[in-house]
Amino acid sequence: MSTFTYAKVGQYGKEVVTYIERNKGVLKATDQKKYTIYTGKDGTYSLFADLIKKEKFDAAETLLKTKQFEVIEPVVRPDRFTTLGWTQIEKSVFTSKTVKISTAQQEKITLLVIKNVLGDDGKTYKSFDEMFNAKKSEIRDIFPDLPKIPSWYNHFDLQFREITKTRNFPNGSYNVYLYDGKASFMDYVSDLVTSGNKYDNKGLGLYSKKDSWDPADIWLVKSQKIQDKYIEKFEQIKKNFIEGYYAENKFQSIKDINTILKDAYHKRDIVGISLKKSNQKTLKYTEFNLEANPNDQKLPDIKFDSIALDASYDEDRGFNSKTSYVYVTDKGQDSYKLAFKSNTGGGKIGNITYEFLPSAAASAFLGKVPKDKLKEWLIEQIKTEKDSSIYMPQGSMLKETFDPFYKQQWENKVKLIKKHFGDFTELDNFVDNLEKSYDKFGLSVKNSSMMQMVDFVWIMAKLKENKNLIKFLSMAYYFAQKKGQIYNFGPFGKLY
Repeated sequence: MSTFTYAKVGQYGKEVVTYIERNKGVLKATDQKKYTIYTGKDGTYSLFADLIKKEKFDAAETLLKTKQFEVIEPVVRPDRFTTLGWTQIEKSVFTSKTVKISTAQQEKITLLVIKNVLGDDGKTYKSFDEMFNAKKSEIRDIFPDLPKIPSWYNHFDLQFREITKTRNFPNGSYNVYLYDGKASFMDYVSDLVTSGNKYDNKGLGLYSKKDSWDPADIWLVKSQKIQDKYIEKFEQIKKNFIEGYYAENKFQSIKDINTILKDAYHKRDIVGISLKKSNQKTLKYTEFNLEANPNDQKLPDIKFDSIALDASYDEDRGFNSKTSYVYVTDKGQDSYKLAFKSNTGGGKIGNITYEFLPSAAASAFLGKVPKDKLKEWLIEQIKTEKDSSIYMPQGSMLKETFDPFYKQQWENKVKLIKKHFGDFTELDNFVDNLEKSYDKFGLSVKNSSMMQMVDFVWIMAKLKENKNLIKFLSMAYYFAQKKGQIYNFGPFGKLY
């Protein structure tokens, strides 16, 4: 049995309508039996088909959430199939390809929306519908299937309608709207702070990825002349960096870059914006790292709540769980969970990833935690606590063989975890099951993620023992948001 979700109405609607019309109303249901639905003009199907043919997928989705197809045959049928709902249709007989919008496509469309609303060149439109359906629509060129994903279509429609009304949003006139490429500010600033400039190979090399410093997905620039003026200032910093001016404190260079960017932001000359999906009801905008004095920035207090770890084991599949959580609260109000989870794409052993997700009352995803920043912080703690055993979990640090010494190490880790956090599902059997997994699979994707997750819980136990757990979780919380001038994060606004 394979079922539809309502979010798939746009993706499968046309194929379902074609199937029903070709088969004269006959559909296969999730009980694997065939039912004939009513297709007359006064029925639910007729309304649904009309909306699908007009590509009003959002309205079709809304319709099927409240109404179902009337069934006329067989006369005798189970009560739950008196009518046939969208989620009762057997999905496996349909073959429409998954419609998915990429991050780059999302960002390019938002940039076009902002260009239309705030830009001082080109044609302007009165609505997002008009903009999408224009004869030479740039948005349709980017992602023609957008109407098939109503949640994203409505997201961009909300941006179009509400950007200029959104509190703190940097309204102004901008005429540089390059998403990326050689002449874009995005490309320039990314090369400036990372391992090298692709044009002259003389970047600062302070970050492995630009987003570890500033998560802006798009940059609004007033004019090419203004962009060139700021680039001159950044080039001087780069020149000073190369000549050793920042030798005693290389990160002073990024502080100086941030100071210039803050000034540019406040003048609305250059504005970096991080984009997140809205709730389609309200558009919000929050500014980060823009205080004149970094010490004036108030960072929230984080409270540790609990950990969720499942170490259960299956003889054939290996360890079952691929994701674990640390639950925290922000000032006792919003609740979040730090997900630390498997990263074994392509069947290769990778390093687990860390991302703050909303839990309970929290309303927004915070983002991924840059592992390089956490690693830096842990190294500092190692120096402080003189404990060289604390490290960020890495697939490359796992041993190829499970010898008695390695077994004892894991037993000691489990003991410390239980001392500080209590028991977890199947944790008592973890070491024995780990030994079994090595005997059967060796070091593989069937055990590597669980080993790293247990390792991470053990690290937190060590930090709790050293009275540094809250500080560590706070760092992760700030790093996920790229929040904190004292940690050298750049200025930006988040539109969500």
